[in-house]
Amino acid sequence: MPRGKAIKRSLDEQITILEEDIRIAQNKLNKLQNKWKELQKQKKEEDMTSLYALIQESGMSLEQVRQMLADSCTQSPPQDSFEPTRFSSMESVANQNYIA
Repeated sequence: MPRGKAIKRSLDEQITILEEDIRIAQNKLNKLQNKWKELQKQKKEEDMTSLYALIQESGMSLEQVRQMLADSCTQSPPQDSFEPTRFSSMESVANQNYIA
């Protein structure tokens, strides 16, 4: 089935349309990054609450926990080290301006 004639646009019109598409995509990216940051913050708060509850249940003081962690840090690290994925590059992308 024919789709009709393609509209021929000038380069300036194409650039303007593309700049608008980039602006819309950048706004969406910014919203997604803000949501990601908020979820990370909520996760950290959950983890801290859980950790605090665990410390309370153990009956240990905060100083005892600090000392225990300090002692374990001075020992050799485990053979299977895990390095979490970092998303710091997401923040730098959000701060870039693609439209001059």
